[in-house]
This record gives sequence, structure tokens and C-alpha cells, in this order.
Amino acid sequence: MLRTLPRLAAFALTICSLLHVSTAWAAAQDQLASTALLTTAAVAPGALTNTVLFPATPLAEAVQPSRSIREADFSGIRRPALLPALYATTVAIQALDAHSTMTALNRGATEANPAMRGVVGNRGALVAVKAGAAAATIFVAEKMWRRNRVAAIAMMAVVNGISAAVVAHNYRVASQLR
Repeated sequence: MLRTLPRLAAFALTICSLLHVSTAWAAAQDQLASTALLTTAAVAPGALTNTVLFPATPLAEAVQPSRSIREADFSGIRRPALLPALYATTVAIQALDAHSTMTALNRGATEANPAMRGVVGNRGALVAVKAGAAAATIFVAEKMWRRNRVAAIAMMAVVNGISAAVVAHNYRVASQLR
């Protein structure tokens, strides 16, 4: 039961996410189609056979919002080369953490982190948690970067350093258990 629970949870989350995305997309398409049908029916009730569901100009270009409600444009601001490098390092370190944890566990070690004990028994769940941790770290750094660039870089450096120390410890434990 304990081994199937993480798989079941991952499967349920995947299905729910796919259903949510597909229903949201279908609802948007239905709304666009019904708006086009209502507009055509109001103008000429007999002209429903030639209804255009997608206008030639996308709605975003056809209706421009006023300047006061537009979002800030950050496209002109360039990221320092260090930040994407730290993102790539985060992904690599999380992959190494998953590998080192599985290697140490296969050689007889036990998980020291109580929050991860339920996950480490299932390789898929462990990889999913590590991928989520990398994605969440990058997401937070991106949000932080917009307000405080130095803090974003410092946070990524600290997270990568701590994660690298954990990976080194895991490999050290695995090598001692040979």
C-alpha cells in the first residue's frame, strides 16, 4: 500500500491537471464560438452557415487595453549570464541529489530527512519531487529577480551550495557502504 500511494497520487495529479487544462481550453473555445454565433445571429439570422469562429485579427491585437492597465514590460531588461547558469546548475544538482540518494539507499543507507522518507521508496516519486524542487526554486528566483536582482542571484547560489553539500554527503555515505 505504501509503495502504490505515491504512484497513485502522481497519477491522480497528472490526470487532474490534464483535465483542468483541457476543460479550460474547451470552455474558452466554446465561449469564443458562442460569442461569434450570437453576434452573427443578431446581425443576420440566416447567415449562421458562414460563421467565422476565429477573427482574422487576434482579440489581443483588436482590442488594446488602455495604458493604465497594461502590465509592466520587462522584455528590455536582460538577465545576467550568471542567472541562467545557476538555473542549469540547480537542475543538475537536483538530478545528482536524486541519483546519490537512490545509490546510498540501494547500498543500505536510510533517509535522514523525515519529509522525504515516504517518497524515497519510489524512484518516480523521488524524481518528481526533485524536479518540482528545481522548478519551484527557479520560479521563486524569477519572481525575486524582478524586484531584487542581487537577492535572486544570492538565493540561487546559497540553494545550490547547500544542495551540493547534500549531494556530496550522500555520495560519501554511499562510498562508505560498499
